Amino acid sequence: MLTESNDKELLAVPRKLSEWIRGGRRSLRIALIILGLHFVDAPVLRPEIIDRLVAVVNRQIITLGDVEQELRFQRLDAEDVVGTGSEQKQNVTQESVVQHLIEQTLIREQIQQFPGLEIEDEQVDTQLAAIEKKIGGKEKLAEMKIDLQTLKDRLRWQLQVMKFVDYRFRQFVVVDSKEIEAYYQNQFLPELGRRSGSAQPELNEVEEPIRKILTEEKVNTEVEEWLASLRKDATIEIFH
Repeated sequence: MLTESNDKELLAVPRKLSEWIRGGRRSLRIALIILGLHFVDAPVLRPEIIDRLVAVVNRQIITLGDVEQELRFQRLDAEDVVGTGSEQKQNVTQESVVQHLIEQTLIREQIQQFPGLEIEDEQVDTQLAAIEKKIGGKEKLAEMKIDLQTLKDRLRWQLQVMKFVDYRFRQFVVVDSKEIEAYYQNQFLPELGRRSGSAQPELNEVEEPIRKILTEEKVNTEVEEWLASLRKDATIEIFH
């Protein structure tokens, strides 16, 4: 959901990471029921179910309410990124959202232990203003049943994840000149050749864009391996 004001940063978010960074702040609702007092002839305790348990990740609860909220946000992501977003919306299933929230929970545990990820309110407000402008204002958010404060929390989360990736992975990635030249010869030029009328730039003209592409590929690999290790070590239970 990161906006055009952060296009460069969004391009820098690894593919795998971009799937779970699009998750807003999820309330860790430990109690799934509340007890209501109903007085007839004598006080009677009756449990009132307010949400349904969907999954538990390292004792952190994911509920049906969390899934429904995430579905709304993913629809907003589709609207924000691709206009109508019909194809992306069709590809979103409850099962995929549950898996997305599981990964989000695992990452949140790690980020909470990582210092220096504070985000200024002004950064969040800038992102929010850009989203509102793109989709048609606060009225559109209300139509989509998206709470404004929850959206701001989600934007803050996205920015924190981007910062985390920089500190935890990207700053340690090295791309050498041989890798850049190989990419230029084996991928860049053949792709360019399929586009009629495109001039062929020299390697030095496209060296930095290629370096960024290769950097993100390496970050993708590291993040996917790291996330797989988190899942392997986690206690995860899904309820159907």
